[in-house]
Amino acid sequence: MRPHHRTTALILGLVAIVFVVFFNTLEAGFLRWDDDINVFENPHVQGLTGENLRWMFTDFEQAIRYKPLSWLAWAVTYECFGLNSFGYHLANVLLHCANAVLVFLLLRRLLQLSAPPNSQQTGIASSQFAIRNSQFPSDLFAALGALFWTVHPLRVEPVAWVTGLPYGLSLLFLLLSTLSYLRAHAPELAFAQQRRAWWLPVGLFALAVLAYPIVLGFVAALLALDFFPLRRWKSLADLRHLICEKVPFLGISLLLVAGTVYGRFHMTGTWDKPVTLENFSPFARTMQAFYLWAYYAWKPFLPANLCPVYPQLMESRFTEPEFVLSTFGVLLVTVVLFAKRRIWPGVFALWLAHLGLLVPMLGLTERPHYPHDRYSIIDGILWAALVTGGLWQLAQARLKPSSVLAGGVALAIFLAGLSWRQTAIWQSDLPFFTDMAAKLRSPHYRSQALLKLGNAHADLGDDASAVASYREALTLSPATATFQLHYNLGNALARLTHWNEAAAAFESALRFKPDHAGAHLNYGVALAGQGNLPQAIQHLLRAVELEPESADAHAQLAEAFTKQGKPDLAREHAAAAERLKAQTKP
Repeated sequence: MRPHHRTTALILGLVAIVFVVFFNTLEAGFLRWDDDINVFENPHVQGLTGENLRWMFTDFEQAIRYKPLSWLAWAVTYECFGLNSFGYHLANVLLHCANAVLVFLLLRRLLQLSAPPNSQQTGIASSQFAIRNSQFPSDLFAALGALFWTVHPLRVEPVAWVTGLPYGLSLLFLLLSTLSYLRAHAPELAFAQQRRAWWLPVGLFALAVLAYPIVLGFVAALLALDFFPLRRWKSLADLRHLICEKVPFLGISLLLVAGTVYGRFHMTGTWDKPVTLENFSPFARTMQAFYLWAYYAWKPFLPANLCPVYPQLMESRFTEPEFVLSTFGVLLVTVVLFAKRRIWPGVFALWLAHLGLLVPMLGLTERPHYPHDRYSIIDGILWAALVTGGLWQLAQARLKPSSVLAGGVALAIFLAGLSWRQTAIWQSDLPFFTDMAAKLRSPHYRSQALLKLGNAHADLGDDASAVASYREALTLSPATATFQLHYNLGNALARLTHWNEAAAAFESALRFKPDHAGAHLNYGVALAGQGNLPQAIQHLLRAVELEPESADAHAQLAEAFTKQGKPDLAREHAAAAERLKAQTKP
């Protein structure tokens, strides 16, 4: 098969596999796990209006990360599909297809550049290598490495989750920037051509930053590429020159960091201010960083028991063995690879990129902070490159490299099966929060998952199951119970006409928020259901006082006054309810 035909076949195969593995996500709905905040309850992305476009590029309240291009992508999707979740999941899958192709092209280019310098310049190698290269060309192994990354279970979260789009979009521009950077420094290009090609990767990196700032550690990856396979970094003088060369990338990164910090300290939204050094010490931040560097090094090789939230960083002390061992392990690997950098230049370059690319995901300015599967979307490419290079070298050393390729295919199939099964969890709120509640062992975090699970049951009209979930959450962690938990429990009990228990739940909710109009209204309804009209009217009047435009509160008051034998007051509130309902009609 001709090389360009083989490349086309491999690309089409990658795209087909992505659709097979992630096909179930196209039938999934939105999740009340930030999809509501970002998309289906966010009017600012529902249409490409001038006001919405202004908001996308100036907002720091809706999210603590600046991501105007992601807001724009959701607005374009809304123009095409409205609030049909299929369109948003399709956008994620198509992005993943594009990124899979770009990862393939990147790995293939890295394999080509990794050949000995003489081979790159002359285009020839030893006769034995040439024979094997013709039978098992590097693009087959590059496609296999891209497949490892594409179908890995850690990819499920950013692909199957509507809110995961910013990760895929930012990565798209980052991969294009990386390929452009390698092209700008290709050995076959003349110096003048390299200079002309220099600003394209800078512009693409800027787009990646504007999509989502998970790419702020990209300079470390570029320096790693300079070291190997570009071989531009051979001395400290070279390093100083290369760092100066990266000033445009550093400038873009620092500009966004400055804007984000300003927004974090001056925002007026619901997000908390950044944590202080008193509450999150430098020692704790350092130990957290080393733990996460180690975590994302081993997690791709043990992708088991995946969950949308991992509370280790919030439930452990930073002096515990797992943090100490992580710190020691990262330092040891760094020292060894630096000492062996001439012998294992590719491995050293990958480790350097690993340390740098993860800096935005270390949570150095945020607490609470959690490891997430989606944070590995860029770093996972490094480990795919490591496995690809290892299999490629092994194939060249064996008499029958077909067995190496077959073993790689078997591993890819195994990973694809895990991912396909994992996508089922992301279909809707019910399986999503059921799985989360089953996997979390912490009473506090499990109770939060059970609250969400109860809401999912309530949305489906299964109030009995909702009550069971809410009560389990209260039993697990009564000390951390929130207003929302008591309030939602009261609503579910009220729909079941369990008035005594509903009244008790609303009474507990009002201890958290004494001036919550909805809680007073529903408490009044529950009390009326008990037959306690005087106290019911007292709370219904309070609801009207807090929210005079509530048609429901006036209607319930009218009904309560009717039962109490006060027709004049009943008519007054009934008229108010009708007037308010008429005002809200379209």
